[in-house]
Amino acid sequence: MRYDVIVAGGGTAGVAAAIAAARGGAKTLVVEQYGHLGGTAVSGIPFLGSMDCNGEIVNRGIFSELIEKMGEEDGCYGYATGAYWHTPQTPERYRFSLVPFDPEYYKYVAQELVLGAGAKILYHTFISDVIMEGNRVVAIEVVNKSGKQIIEADVFVDSTGDADLVQLAGGSFIDNPHKQNCSILFRIGNVDLEQFVADLEEGKAVKGWGEWHTRVIKADNKQIPTSVVHLAGHMVLGEGEPETTFTAVSLRDGEISLNATRVAGLSGVDAEEITKAEILERRNVMRLFRLMKEKIPAFRNARLLTTSPIGFRETRNIVGDYIITMEDVVGGAKFPDGVAKGAYPIDIHDPHGGRTRFYFIKSGGSYDIPYRSLLPKGLEGIVVAGRTISATHEANGSTRIMGCVTAQGEAAGTAAALAVSKKVLPRQLNAEELRDILRANGALV
Repeated sequence: MRYDVIVAGGGTAGVAAAIAAARGGAKTLVVEQYGHLGGTAVSGIPFLGSMDCNGEIVNRGIFSELIEKMGEEDGCYGYATGAYWHTPQTPERYRFSLVPFDPEYYKYVAQELVLGAGAKILYHTFISDVIMEGNRVVAIEVVNKSGKQIIEADVFVDSTGDADLVQLAGGSFIDNPHKQNCSILFRIGNVDLEQFVADLEEGKAVKGWGEWHTRVIKADNKQIPTSVVHLAGHMVLGEGEPETTFTAVSLRDGEISLNATRVAGLSGVDAEEITKAEILERRNVMRLFRLMKEKIPAFRNARLLTTSPIGFRETRNIVGDYIITMEDVVGGAKFPDGVAKGAYPIDIHDPHGGRTRFYFIKSGGSYDIPYRSLLPKGLEGIVVAGRTISATHEANGSTRIMGCVTAQGEAAGTAAALAVSKKVLPRQLNAEELRDILRANGALV
């Protein structure tokens, strides 16, 4: 089999890459290990970072289309705002926003947009090897229920989340032994959300409220059918209990998705350690859920509804033609080859298990993702999108956020299709021409 563009990994970045490549006229295949698209986007967390801390939207294009299409299915109601980042240690106040959505609707909408664009999807399929001609990837070997297959393409988008294609092709990675920790997200039903806010603010059932970047968003967007949309803070559920940094989001009254447990020091690219992380985190979720039912009145009658697969915030980051740094992010750097924007503060979940650390972008604005950071140094025929782009450990704390990742995917897919149409390598593209196409398609660059 042969395609113009193969998108390896149908996660948050891969969805946008596949839509963009197919709409750009390329015969496109998405290879996905699960039975659905979406990756991290279907774990239960909201879209973050698509609006900067001044209230300016920075991600549009395919990202906006996903929100709109989910809205048509009653699975998303747009932006929720009304809270500010603040902490006793940080005098600045920055506007906070998010887009809550139902993961099941994302699965459907993403699939239909990909297929509607003309791309083909191959579910339940793993990439086991690459075939090279010199330093160029020309084909992949995949494994699924049909056995092994070789599939050729002119350009590959590595949106695997772990830079698997780059690794198989012998690419280089930024050396960082201290990766961010990993989590399982879980959804709880039959929660009294207004009581939860009162429990936290009262400070009797839960200690530590207000010591961290505390946020509460009630539904200023009246389309959202819940009284409380978002809660975040730091809590200790009794003497001798470990500190818990948590975020909670609600799309419908009485239900919340929680990001509140962590395992540190395990690798997301080692099968045994991934398995260990799944086991430990599922235990952590059950332990915390029981504690919350016992300690917090709002959870007295709660039920655990679903848990996500283990999610790794950081695995590999490629060495690209440009490496995005912490200084680039917090300084709001602009680049002549900028193809996407990020606006979420650097968010580092401590590799050693401590509190989450935040570093805010200058003046609450945004920064650019340069096209060069999507190109793995020394390899041809690959464009990278997602949490594995060329960024340092610190910068990755922002570039990995889903709004930014979706924009990266659109840029990567657009670049792949453009390279095919011009019969050149992705590295040979004129960045301004790529930026013009992205603008014409509604993206912000």
